[in-house]
Amino acid sequence: MRNALKLAYLASIPFLAIIVFLAIAASPAGHAQTPALSGTTPVTQQRFADGNDWSKASLDEKRAFLFGIANAISVALGWDERHVPASQTTFSRRARDGLGETSLGEGVKRIDAWYAANPGRLDTPVVAVMWLDIAKPRLQGRK
Repeated sequence: MRNALKLAYLASIPFLAIIVFLAIAASPAGHAQTPALSGTTPVTQQRFADGNDWSKASLDEKRAFLFGIANAISVALGWDERHVPASQTTFSRRARDGLGETSLGEGVKRIDAWYAANPGRLDTPVVAVMWLDIAKPRLQGRK
């Protein structure tokens, strides 16, 4: 249950923070490890769930984490539909196009496989694996 609460908390980080992180994670410089979670650490200093968290999580916790990310993207899509012209590319629209056809089960399997194939990269955040291993290849295939 502790992992479920931890993953749920990490998934509740504001959507904008996810966008900023993905931009940084996709850069050649990679990402720096941030401090571990504690009850007194401000949200702005929280880190993203990574392979260490993922490997300790149950199947239900992994699905809940992905469901939380999917909900955040859905909320952003709803906002985009009301406030952003349809011709404009937004992160949430790209995320929908790259991740939209992925079931929770498939997402779990792909992320599990990525960490299994990259055991030295457990510090890579789960959202970066989602983007780099699932969304980005699908987006590149649509060009």
